[in-house]
Amino acid sequence: MSRFLQRSWSRASTRAAAVWTVVYIVVWATGQRFDTRYLNYGWQLIPWDVLSNDPLRSVWYLHVQPPLWNAFLGGLAWITPFGDSLVMQVAIALIGLVGAGLAAELATAFGLGRRWAVSVALVATLNPEVFKGAFEPTYELVTGVLLMAIVLALLRLGAHSNVRRGLMVLAALVTATTMTRSLYHPLWAVAVVALGLWLVRRRIDRRTVMATLAVPILVMGGWMAKNQFLFGEATLSSWFGMNLQRAVIPVLPRADLEKMYADGDVSEIAMIGPFGNYDLYVDAMPPCEPEHDHRSLTEASRTTDQWSPNFNYECFLPVYSLAGDDAMAVIREHPEVWLEGRMWSMRATFAVATLPSESESVVMRALDTAFSILRVDMGGVLSTNGWGTPIYGQLEAGVDFGLVLIPLYAVIILVGARVMVRRLRRRTMRTNDVALLATSFTVAFTIVVGAVAELGEQARFRTMVDPLATVVGALLIAAAVRAVRQRQASSVGR
Repeated sequence: MSRFLQRSWSRASTRAAAVWTVVYIVVWATGQRFDTRYLNYGWQLIPWDVLSNDPLRSVWYLHVQPPLWNAFLGGLAWITPFGDSLVMQVAIALIGLVGAGLAAELATAFGLGRRWAVSVALVATLNPEVFKGAFEPTYELVTGVLLMAIVLALLRLGAHSNVRRGLMVLAALVTATTMTRSLYHPLWAVAVVALGLWLVRRRIDRRTVMATLAVPILVMGGWMAKNQFLFGEATLSSWFGMNLQRAVIPVLPRADLEKMYADGDVSEIAMIGPFGNYDLYVDAMPPCEPEHDHRSLTEASRTTDQWSPNFNYECFLPVYSLAGDDAMAVIREHPEVWLEGRMWSMRATFAVATLPSESESVVMRALDTAFSILRVDMGGVLSTNGWGTPIYGQLEAGVDFGLVLIPLYAVIILVGARVMVRRLRRRTMRTNDVALLATSFTVAFTIVVGAVAELGEQARFRTMVDPLATVVGALLIAAAVRAVRQRQASSVGR
């Protein structure tokens, strides 16, 4: 894989990575510090005192999330003798540096000139909503880098001399993404790998197809089989049911919820609400004792943060299952409530994070101001007033919405649809078309799936595809400018 990616590290990549590093150092030097608080309360993590001291068994017993990010953070803390903050900061800064280089190479591979490629890469990766991920141990930044690497691997695949190796790289990157972030479902992974196989279909045999598909299927399937064996559920993320509960039931008018509860259509879990401490649910559930004795499964609360439950606690599993049943019952009886929640989630997708504007670093705040102008941010409101049991209280929060983001994402999705239509008509597709189709599919998948079964996390989901969307958006703008100039030149010639 390293030899394959070395071809991507051009002069544009080096310059973009170098400038990104300088900006990172300046932002850090002017007051932006690496924030390790997420390690203590992160819902997606095994309790930190357990994970950092026993990463192998902790990850083996993980069921709420795919394993790679827990394995990465826990492994770093366990292997290195330095403090967690320093180790995490260096490791995630390196991920950001690689991301800047990949963005530049991706722009170059799509056909932009070197200077434009560097500029676009810096816009894509110094966007404060993305850039702040380099100062916290969350997985949004690394997921964004993986998504860019996948599209770059598709672009390289068409011209690669060793097609099997290129396909293995693509399959490994796609699998790593799914095993890092549960949003990217195995169906997404198989679809993207299938695009790569279709691109080089005339240069491969059946054994190559089977070997390529074996990477995601065996890795993802193996992890799901492990969860089936240990916990009785073949899944990459066990808390999907409670995610769905949070996405639907809060919107339902309280009187309707109480009626459904009185009729026996939903359980007491629906009345309690999602993602609370286990003590809230214990009286509503049969007595439970964890079947396994590892601390990642036997402790209901974290010792590192008294307010944060350990959602990997084994007795949460039946709660998640019942919460999902309740959510489906509400969707069947009140589909309009589900639709209202989805509209709220779609609006939340384009809300802009406030954290960069509150940074201690004057440089980070200046970047936030500059990008607010570029995005054409406009003030608005996200409100849960009128909901039956609003999960954030009677919220009516003033937020900024990035108006430019809406047409950017819409155009990328439409371009993918156009490529697909052209393929169906002409039966041909260039390498760039395949890469654009993969980008469009990933953007649409992120927005739609992120809104379908989740409530309140959509802007965070969007930041994972922002770098890729920025590079492809710049490509589409450049193509449009060239087309206008060509038309003008041809009209002058006539």
